Amino acid sequence: MSTDRVDKAWQRKGLKDYSTEAIIGTLGHYGVQVQEADFRQLAEKKYPSGIAQEWLASWKGTGQFAPFPFAAAGELWRRWLSDRLAPYELSEGLAQLMGALGALLQGGNPGAVAPAFERMNAVRQRVPVNDKGEPEPGFMQEALRVFDERAARAFDDLAEMLAKAGHGEAADSFADLEEFLLPDRRGVSKPIIRAARGERDAALEDLQKVAAEGSRTPLSRVLAVDALLHLGANDKVAAVGRPLLEEAERIQDWHMALDVTARLEHAYKQLGDRTALAALAQDRARIEKAHDEAHPNHKRQHQHQH
Repeated sequence: MSTDRVDKAWQRKGLKDYSTEAIIGTLGHYGVQVQEADFRQLAEKKYPSGIAQEWLASWKGTGQFAPFPFAAAGELWRRWLSDRLAPYELSEGLAQLMGALGALLQGGNPGAVAPAFERMNAVRQRVPVNDKGEPEPGFMQEALRVFDERAARAFDDLAEMLAKAGHGEAADSFADLEEFLLPDRRGVSKPIIRAARGERDAALEDLQKVAAEGSRTPLSRVLAVDALLHLGANDKVAAVGRPLLEEAERIQDWHMALDVTARLEHAYKQLGDRTALAALAQDRARIEKAHDEAHPNHKRQHQHQH
């Protein structure tokens, strides 16, 4: 085992200037024995945070060294697996891009936007994908975990805000990136941009098609209904929501049924349709009963977050 070790200044300085021997030595000193071959084997199934989580089982470091496994896993990945994109590289590229676009909306330097998109597009080319060309879910989960709720809301709103502010090219590029990173939003993010440009009818038509498309995931279809609600198209929500609810009941997808019920309730209230609300109340009672029987340990949290 290496006698080289990382000192207490690592949290301030980062690990890039420490030797690999020092990083391995520090891991070993606090209970984790690792060599490059071991790390590569772990990396076949896990990303840096997942590797660090596994190390925590035998980790004895406290105080300044309590979080060391996470930093070490990221740094060793960068050194030993430089040909493979690490989730934190996507996190950093996305944060930089969002920062540049946020500054643009505040009247900042437009010259920073193109280089930020270039960096992000270079990262995008290296994102591990499945056979459908969609980002590997475990990779994306780790990459997006670092963003708090406020940052997630900014991400959700950014393309539409850019379009409304007249930054059409940036809005299109960001919506394209959004639909790539989160495949359930494919065909949902771009219509919102169209609506912001004044192409409302075409946008609503696109969203209705997504909501009705049986080959899509339940989440994708519910997101399309959310987008219709966001655009104030309550009549369209009622039109697509009813058949979607009936389909969800038919295939016994009680979570989708509850999600759609909450959205229909919102739309009917906005439309002032008391008859539909009364009928929906009966539907909800029946669906909640079926859900609770199918998932006795679940707490129902299918409220409309709008």
